[in-house]
Amino acid sequence: MDHIGNGRAGLNLVAGWNQPEYEALGGQLPEDHETRYRLAHEWLDIMQRLWREKEPFEYQGEFWQLAHTYSEPKPVSDSLPIINAAGSKQGREFAARNANFLFTTVLSLDKTRDEISALQQQAQANGRSISAMTLSSVFCRPTRKEAEEYYRYVVDNADEGAIDNIIRIMFATAESFPKAALESLRERFAAGHGGWPLVGTPDDIADGLEQLAKAGLAGTVFGFVDYIKELPYFEQEVLPRLEAKGLRRPVREKT
Repeated sequence: MDHIGNGRAGLNLVAGWNQPEYEALGGQLPEDHETRYRLAHEWLDIMQRLWREKEPFEYQGEFWQLAHTYSEPKPVSDSLPIINAAGSKQGREFAARNANFLFTTVLSLDKTRDEISALQQQAQANGRSISAMTLSSVFCRPTRKEAEEYYRYVVDNADEGAIDNIIRIMFATAESFPKAALESLRERFAAGHGGWPLVGTPDDIADGLEQLAKAGLAGTVFGFVDYIKELPYFEQEVLPRLEAKGLRRPVREKT
């Protein structure tokens, strides 16, 4: 993928929290976060050596014992940008030491601003720099009334069983969201897996993204209910507004 994209691939590294996914692949989710992140650190150490070292090597670690190990082809630049999704103390420490981007949930803009500042100070103490990104749920319509009505329709008709299931699993093992806040975030899960809601006109959406940027976020993943229908309108109406705000570089016209 990195070669096809001429160096544009990246790796989202998650230490693991979903017990059913582990079981589906014959694994066992480590119970404590410290073990999960020791495992993740060892795995990343192996991968970075595979990306950079030209000769096969041996590896004797806590979780993996490898012999005559190598990988081809290697990334275009002998490395890949690392994105780490983490909410726990151990996860933030791992990101500050290893990641280029932290993928985090926004509960409030003020709290996010403080968290990003603290994360960047952690990274600087390790001689590194790091940026943060989040996820957003987009409900964009020509009028605010249309957007709010559609948002309400989606939330009120969500699959309650699916919401119960994801909250149950995350309560048990994940720390991406504070456990005390999970139940109160049901509406956000109904709208799009806990993402920051962006609801309104194209101007409202652009203003909301500007607020995320001012809170220190370098970018966001967008979620749409029906992206095939909704993405063209977003592209046509919101992206030019982001360019006008200086939040997005203009795309060169194809020749």
